[in-house]
Amino acid sequence: MAGNTIKIGLVGLGTVGMGVLRTLRKNAAVVRARCGTNVEVARVADRDAARLRACGLPPAKCSGSFQAILDDPSIEIVVEVIGGTGAAKELVTKALKAGKHVVTANKALLASEWQGILSLAHRKKVAVGYEASVMAGVPVIRSIEAGLAGNRIQSLFGILNGTTNFILTRMAQGLEFDQALQEARKRGLCEADASLDIDGYDAAQKLAILGTLSLGRRVPAASIYREGIGQIERFDIEEARSQFDYVLRPLAVLKRGAQVEARVHPTFIPTHHPLAAIENEFNALLINTDTAGPITLSGKGAGEKPAASGVISDIVEVARAIRKGDGAGTLVPAAPAAGNARIAPIEEVQSKFYLRFSVVDRPKVLAFISGALGRHGVSIATCHQLGRSERGAVPLIMVTHLTREGAIRRALSGIDASHRIVKRKTVAVRIEE
Repeated sequence: MAGNTIKIGLVGLGTVGMGVLRTLRKNAAVVRARCGTNVEVARVADRDAARLRACGLPPAKCSGSFQAILDDPSIEIVVEVIGGTGAAKELVTKALKAGKHVVTANKALLASEWQGILSLAHRKKVAVGYEASVMAGVPVIRSIEAGLAGNRIQSLFGILNGTTNFILTRMAQGLEFDQALQEARKRGLCEADASLDIDGYDAAQKLAILGTLSLGRRVPAASIYREGIGQIERFDIEEARSQFDYVLRPLAVLKRGAQVEARVHPTFIPTHHPLAAIENEFNALLINTDTAGPITLSGKGAGEKPAASGVISDIVEVARAIRKGDGAGTLVPAAPAAGNARIAPIEEVQSKFYLRFSVVDRPKVLAFISGALGRHGVSIATCHQLGRSERGAVPLIMVTHLTREGAIRRALSGIDASHRIVKRKTVAVRIEE
């Protein structure tokens, strides 16, 4: 700490990086009051020369390479907001080896390199802050790590991707999927590669981080069952709401047990569920604990200002610890637990299901469907048949009792093979109550 100032090196001047710069300037007095010292962005790095010119720092403090930040001994905190797992991994690794504290918003990097990064930070006795990696400015990481430290977390139910939640909200309001996706793009809610959002990769990476924190055992993103929202139709959203009082949300689910359930998929929930009111690009996390009970955190999960808020909260936390004189030692992560959590195969997970069959309108069809489900141990809770044609077939909608995923898959495989009766692949959506 030079004098009474803690110096930061900021790598990445995209949306989040510029948000961090602007907020630190605007709220300099607030930050100084909360950590007891000045916090200065001493150097920035970005490959885009136009961004460097626009950042407002003197040219001598700007570089196209992050090496100048690593080589500067006065910089104590390195902030990584470039994203991805290539250059970001190199930067974070080198910064930690150089004994610098790291603040990152990089969910992809943490989800894939958790063990290596946290182990390195532990050995070098430096801090890693990553509050903004999940739900941006909503303090879910700190809540789990500190606020709920004395609790055993039993389950997590999260809306962790604002883009998919926005799309499903707009579909419930009358848009088809492609229209809702186009609107999300126009509003800047999508990743550059929209499949990261709509196919569930983004939410799976975030659940991997939350699950690892909650269980104390690594939950690899690759072990999380993932299903996107691209197959969802407005028809089913409307029918589930009108007939069963369900709303559709893009849920990330983690449940503790002999084996851990870890899955990301669109899910029907009752309108009285704590997450039912979370709409548009908002995120939320329902944490069920053994001591504090259920806790729900919600807010905007993306965007310049929320992400900047999360990054700056980590900067302040590290700066406060440095000022106390222990070099942020109180924030050094413990050595990560060895080994991975035992993740249950999706076929063994139990859920209720919403099923829509597209069947010919003739006698004994209901008996055929119910018989095929029954032979696989799938019990029907309720049944509803519409009287109008849908693409040359009649919709037959059922809600099942709790059943194993493997059983429902085997039953639907046989039913859908009966092309004289079933005219298109059955729609199956899980229900959580």
